[in-house]
Amino acid sequence: MKKVIYAFAILAAAAVAFSGCKKDDKDKESKVEKRLLSCGDKWDVYTVSYNENGTIKAVQRNYSEDKGTWEKEWLFVWDGANATAEYKENGTKKGDKDCVLTFGENGYLSSFANHWGDTWTFTYDNGYLSNIKYKGNDKCNCVWENGNLVKWSRFSDGKEQWKIQTFTTEENVGGIFPDATDKADVQRWMFEVGFLGKPSKNLLDQAAWEGSETAAVQTYVKDNDGYVTTVSKVYGTDEPELYYYQWEVVK
Repeated sequence: MKKVIYAFAILAAAAVAFSGCKKDDKDKESKVEKRLLSCGDKWDVYTVSYNENGTIKAVQRNYSEDKGTWEKEWLFVWDGANATAEYKENGTKKGDKDCVLTFGENGYLSSFANHWGDTWTFTYDNGYLSNIKYKGNDKCNCVWENGNLVKWSRFSDGKEQWKIQTFTTEENVGGIFPDATDKADVQRWMFEVGFLGKPSKNLLDQAAWEGSETAAVQTYVKDNDGYVTTVSKVYGTDEPELYYYQWEVVK
């Protein structure tokens, strides 16, 4: 089930459902609907706050008690289906303009211009992210099968490199994006808050670059409602990399 963060798309475009997969009304009523409060690792934690109508108010990273400011923050102002976001670092506005977020009829982000005016564009196939361009050039392609992201690419020295992914049979209840990293220099929080299309319907199992002998293996800790609270990613015999999620029940 897609996390309720996608409610902003419903309010803005009246086009996106809360669930990433079709379920009957009885099944929907049995699910506890939650939205993301924070996600991150031991270095960087992103906190999400909301307006009363469910749209995102702010995304903020790493609060400093000493400085009384956030290391980075995006402060949103919504105008119908679209938004601008003032970007600050340690309380100081950066860049010569606000970020501009434009959403398509499907409720997902179609373009993003950062505080310097650099622009990413996003293409979807039935709500699933299929392509990312940066300044008009391909940066990532995505291939989906049975509702899961089975491979995606990046470009290096003009060559396209593919990461191959396999999935568990476990439902991705919260709609997390453990496979969001490395994609075209796009902030991971944009995936996690639901701006960039439907998530995989199942939880990621293993991921490896094509030709590599070492895969990253994912395991999960969940709360009583099936929402992932910790992702553990291990490469070979390396120490696990941990990524955490916090949720709140939508009232």
